[in-house]
Amino acid sequence: MLTQTFLRTISEIAQFSLVVPLLAMLFRFKRFTKLFWTLGILLIVAAIISYSSYVLYKNGANNMYLLHIYTVLEYALWSLFYYQLFESAMAKKINIGLLVVFVTFSILNSIYWQPLEMYNSYSRSVEGTFLLCMAIAWFYKVFVNGKIVRLEAHPIFWINAGVLVYFSGSFLLFISNNFLMELTRQEFFEAWALHGLFLIIHYLFISIGIWLIKHKKELR
Repeated sequence: MLTQTFLRTISEIAQFSLVVPLLAMLFRFKRFTKLFWTLGILLIVAAIISYSSYVLYKNGANNMYLLHIYTVLEYALWSLFYYQLFESAMAKKINIGLLVVFVTFSILNSIYWQPLEMYNSYSRSVEGTFLLCMAIAWFYKVFVNGKIVRLEAHPIFWINAGVLVYFSGSFLLFISNNFLMELTRQEFFEAWALHGLFLIIHYLFISIGIWLIKHKKELR
């Protein structure tokens, strides 16, 4: 059984892990293209929502509605990121179609199934599924084309890996959230400590990707 101190430490590190890619962005923003500015905006939005959520939590207010808003913004920005990343017209059309489906589903979910004061696990699960498909599709494209010689030195490799690790790892937590609510308080926090670990890896990989930007050009 994990101690409360360990779980609290993981939670705190996860909460502040967003600072790392933001710092990397400060050193590399002059090399940003439109593609990377989309990612930069996503990080800034995440920081604003995270801080606002923390303030509401400290004041004893319900902050779940912020997650409903952030989920839509997060998916929309990742969707734009992959839209710019893929060159195929078919891939772009699928991307737009998935965005319309996701936004529509999220709005309906917030109205009918999981109101703004509840955790939006359904929307988070669908978001994870769609983004996993995009991350896997990029890796497939790279391996089929064989144009990138050193994947470990390519910024998009690390950013895409961050998406793959976080959303694949967190997907099971999102879809099993109702089951987790029936566990003891200790077991619940142990399960969600995994989410913190996935989030730390997510932002660490994005930070590496941003840091590896060498030239001001589109990287696909």
